[in-house]
Amino acid sequence: MTAETLLSTTLLVNSPTLPRWQRDALQRMVSETDAEITTVVLRDSVSRRDGLADYVRDARNRFSEYPLWSLVGVARTVTPDPAYKRQVPITTIAGVASAEWIHCRPVPADGLGNELPAETVERIADEADLAVRFGFGILKGEVLEAPTHGVLSYHFGDIRRYRGRPGGFWEFLADEDRIGVTVQRLSETLDGGRIVVLEHVDIDDTDTYQCIRKRCVDVARGLLTESVERLADPAFTPTPPTETGKLQTLPRGGAVMAYLLKNNRNRVRQLIGAV
Repeated sequence: MTAETLLSTTLLVNSPTLPRWQRDALQRMVSETDAEITTVVLRDSVSRRDGLADYVRDARNRFSEYPLWSLVGVARTVTPDPAYKRQVPITTIAGVASAEWIHCRPVPADGLGNELPAETVERIADEADLAVRFGFGILKGEVLEAPTHGVLSYHFGDIRRYRGRPGGFWEFLADEDRIGVTVQRLSETLDGGRIVVLEHVDIDDTDTYQCIRKRCVDVARGLLTESVERLADPAFTPTPPTETGKLQTLPRGGAVMAYLLKNNRNRVRQLIGAV
């Protein structure tokens, strides 16, 4: 493999650590494809005082708008994270320690989302064949077209039917028999980008939501590698979705109660089955 064949990849992140599954996906990408992480764009952190103020404000707003789902989130904080969600240093990925690190603070976009500063976009355009987004929230603006192959991002859901969040939640509630895992080339349309890879995960009617998320993550680990292999093929073109699903938001009221009933019922079924 020569330097000319490598896909220079920019990594967009919020902190020097990532959930383990994301680190694993990136490690597989650099180990199994012609992609090399040459640049890490790290979101500048605010001061500790401002960060705490932002956290309190966001928590208050979320509790006001989604009170029941917020209580579910509080309950989750007292249980340990599953292994795939635990944070690990980005520098454990081969080659990242020697990559160029760029610190930047995003600029709020009109309406919803963030844009990157012009000077950061210019550097990405000059240096990157590809970008992978694991941070910066909803990303908009010129950065989406700056790399040759655009900006890749995961969505736990088939964007042709289910967009928004929480990933996989609404499929679980609707008793779907499978859930999509999408790698898309981002566009200005939220969860409406061009599809690079779309795989489906089978769901059993006794699965809990946590089991489903774990199964989606297991599939997701390999999809970044598959995405890069496809993009490296000159004959491949990412596919715009022929239709897009309804944009979902965090659940309220009856949806939360239905989730708790189904999830806990399935949890009991699993315990009985194990016995």
